Amino acid sequence: MTPRGYPGAADVFHGSSRRPDSPYDGESKRNPAEASIFDAFSVLRRCIAVVGSLALGYGAAMAEQSHRVYLPLTFDTEARAIRTTACLQVNERLYPDSAWWEDGSGNTAAPDRALKAVIAAMKRKDRTALFQLSDPGEGRDPKRFDEQAEAFFRQLEVIQLVAVPRAYEFDGLVVFFGKFRSKKEMAFVPLAFAHEDDGSFGFLPYRTERLTYRLVNHWFDATWRQAATANPTYCTGQDVKRATHRISLASSAGPQKHAWSPSSLFLAGASFEKPGEHTDLVVRAKSAITEMKSRLVNDDVDGFVKHLTPEGGARLKQWFASADQTDRSRYRGALTEQEPFFLFDASPLVVVYTRSPRGIVQVMYFTLHPTNRLLWTNSSHLTTSDRVFKQGPLHDAALLDTPFKSIAIK
Repeated sequence: MTPRGYPGAADVFHGSSRRPDSPYDGESKRNPAEASIFDAFSVLRRCIAVVGSLALGYGAAMAEQSHRVYLPLTFDTEARAIRTTACLQVNERLYPDSAWWEDGSGNTAAPDRALKAVIAAMKRKDRTALFQLSDPGEGRDPKRFDEQAEAFFRQLEVIQLVAVPRAYEFDGLVVFFGKFRSKKEMAFVPLAFAHEDDGSFGFLPYRTERLTYRLVNHWFDATWRQAATANPTYCTGQDVKRATHRISLASSAGPQKHAWSPSSLFLAGASFEKPGEHTDLVVRAKSAITEMKSRLVNDDVDGFVKHLTPEGGARLKQWFASADQTDRSRYRGALTEQEPFFLFDASPLVVVYTRSPRGIVQVMYFTLHPTNRLLWTNSSHLTTSDRVFKQGPLHDAALLDTPFKSIAIK
């Protein structure tokens, strides 16, 4: 049962059908006359990526140009985004500062040729060519295509593509990050292409909900937000070396869609029964949860919220002040029945898996307070990270007789 008015209880203790927050939620709502490049490309930023097709072969040049990198997972707390030590392995492609997409030579790799063709079609306002570069199954709906094509054509009248410094390959996608300039500002925009079963690549004109696409895009936004010339931040060698578990987060849209350039998420984890080198962290997490239970059982709300982030604690106190006794009891029971059994150390994020007597597995996030205490984070806040830890293959691995054994690095 979900306490009314407190969405965190629904998510943490009983699951949630709510859609995770979008990194694009809350974008600019300024007057059109004051629109920035972010507004001008709002359709493009929100609409990159359904499967498209461009019948171009995949050459050896791509493998020579790409190299493996590890992207630190970005975790959104109630107050800010933090960089974790959970590492997503993808392939990166680097490009020169020149306008290489305007080079008409045909000796480049297939994804590069695909990008060139799409940009050229947009600049020419060639609706027919852009239609042919779109996926027959998902990108050629007449009404949707016409609306999207018109938006692309209008946007490229007022903004200019000035650089495409990097692209990332993962789970059947190649995502180019183009730097666009208006009269007032710069912005990076993802331009995504899909690898098809026949080895072709196609432009993805609409937004995709693929989890790893969202994670890579969020990482790029967090890395490049402060300065257009900043260098991306990657996981350190030690972050990857300490990993004990490795898992693919690719969705179940079909094995062929994700067979090309698969990504992997690297995590450092430990069971509460055999914590090993994570003994200290396991003890601290168990102690924090035990103390929280004790405070709730004794109706010490003030003592309980001290174990939450300020934002989560404020929302909980507000809900407690308005909730009736029945809802308070349900909330108290939902938390106090949980027993932690496993954690992933993605410092400064700690992801703790708990289990109820009925075998229901839940997740609690903790972050480090400046005093080195663990604080329950996102107790009433949903983000894309929930799709990583609370759903899908990682959650399924938590349900095994030996939790996460299937993804342990041998």
